[in-house]
Amino acid sequence: MTEPFSLTRSRCTETESDPSLREEILDRTGSDAATSGILRSIERYGGDSSILRFEISPKTHNRAHRAAVAVSWSVRAVRS
Repeated sequence: MTEPFSLTRSRCTETESDPSLREEILDRTGSDAATSGILRSIERYGGDSSILRFEISPKTHNRAHRAAVAVSWSVRAVRS
């Protein structure tokens, strides 16, 4: 479930009003917290028209405690 994936900028223009975008990210990450973090990262880029797509990649961590998050996600904008 921790595979990298991409989203086109046009797919991400309405992050708050498109529940299917949230569902798609949730299906890929399996985590509400990760989904919210990814959507916040995408929103921070704003409407930058030079962005072609967003590449979302998992980062695994060695956990010292069981309650610690094992995977975090990075969002990178790929520009033209």
